[in-house]
Amino acid sequence: EDYKVQNIIASQLNSFGFHEMMANSLTTPDYVQLSELLKEEYNVTMLNPLSSELSVMRQSMLYSGLEAISYNINRKNSDLKLFEFGKSYRKLLSGYNEKKHLTLFVSGNRVSESWTNVQKPTDFFLFKGYVNSILSRLGFDKTQNLPVENDIFSEGIAFALGNDTLVEMGTVKKSILKHFDIKQEVFYAEFNWDLVIKLLSNKIK
Repeated sequence: EDYKVQNIIASQLNSFGFHEMMANSLTTPDYVQLSELLKEEYNVTMLNPLSSELSVMRQSMLYSGLEAISYNINRKNSDLKLFEFGKSYRKLLSGYNEKKHLTLFVSGNRVSESWTNVQKPTDFFLFKGYVNSILSRLGFDKTQNLPVENDIFSEGIAFALGNDTLVEMGTVKKSILKHFDIKQEVFYAEFNWDLVIKLLSNKIK
């Protein structure tokens, strides 16, 4: 069951020092301009929005996470490991589309500064290790590494089983980070959680 798998992965991420976040599903339509892929789709617009900043359903989990990172950095909390289970919403020519995701965000140093710890920034390979450990815990040990087809990354990879992409991960482009006034690297991963649950259900059958 979905919630049981979520609890298992959340516990694993907590053991790695991650904190769970819950972002608002309502957001600004301006974020569409940050990705060419999102421009090809239509926002799910609210009929009676409270404000222009909260007038559409989020098309991507990335931007609400970057809002949280920016908020923390501005309050002197720059070493961050965050994860979120949530949904994205898109309006396509074929109709409305709603997807569930697990997203990971890592930025700053690996551990907080102390007398016993030397500060060392998180890197791409450490972040990849977090992603691999989750895939392994889910029982997906035989994934393929493929080039990522997403314009939000300056470098990235995708993990796939056959023709199905389980997760895309990489370093967020500096042009996107600049929009949120973030001056340090941010690593981002997005799991197709609907597909994860479907494949796990098929395994049980």
